[in-house]
Amino acid sequence: DDLAVSTIQIDNSVLRQQRGAIHLSDVIAALEHEYVSPSEHIAQIMELLCGLELCVPLEKKSFLFPCLLPPLPSIDLLGEGYLNFTHASSAVRGHRFRESSGFIPPGLFLGLVARLFQILAPGVMHPTRMWKDCTVLFLNNAATRILLRCDLDRSVIDVVGFASSPEQLFVGAAKGQASAVIWIVHLIKMFLRNYSQLKFDEAWMCTNPECHGSRGGRYYYQGSEFPLLPKATRRNNKSHDCNAEGCQRFLGVGHSLDV
Repeated sequence: DDLAVSTIQIDNSVLRQQRGAIHLSDVIAALEHEYVSPSEHIAQIMELLCGLELCVPLEKKSFLFPCLLPPLPSIDLLGEGYLNFTHASSAVRGHRFRESSGFIPPGLFLGLVARLFQILAPGVMHPTRMWKDCTVLFLNNAATRILLRCDLDRSVIDVVGFASSPEQLFVGAAKGQASAVIWIVHLIKMFLRNYSQLKFDEAWMCTNPECHGSRGGRYYYQGSEFPLLPKATRRNNKSHDCNAEGCQRFLGVGHSLDV
């Protein structure tokens, strides 16, 4: 109950205007009347919330609450400097997750954003490129952009990589190269194991740049979906544990894994 009350108070305060990023001192100021030792107790609560992936730590004792991120406004992601995309020169690779029953819990994508923010290298994700239903990742010194978005109405999660050439859609060097899109897809699959009651069908998206565009300030895909094998017919290594095996540290140097 205390946590619920605290969440409501933060949500209704001016802290919400800070675009999901909250300094520890602001949280203490908003909730200090509820605790005997606010600095100590609230710091412990924030550590607990990070462990539950309800927020993630930023630098200088700040925290990012994905639930406080604003929805994506009507801006052209393809033309506002977020995605380096032109139909003439861009290479595109995409992967789609579709929940077969037609329902994705509203908090699933926010939890995914929190998970990726904590395990990917600093700078790959940034609060200024994050919204409640969409985030843009920068890889290869920002030469590779990956759009991660969730459409609750259509029950899909899309992972779409954009670069000026096919080579830039890979991270790493020489024998350690790996597809950036496949890497992110792998991390998403590991996260979705927490939602075993949901069944996600997977498909590749068309690599023709003409199938990707912007409509009404929103990215849209108008190409075909190329279904992958049903989950039941694929080998599933249930013993695989990304945290134990350190998958995230291999992002950029390659990783041997059947996907």
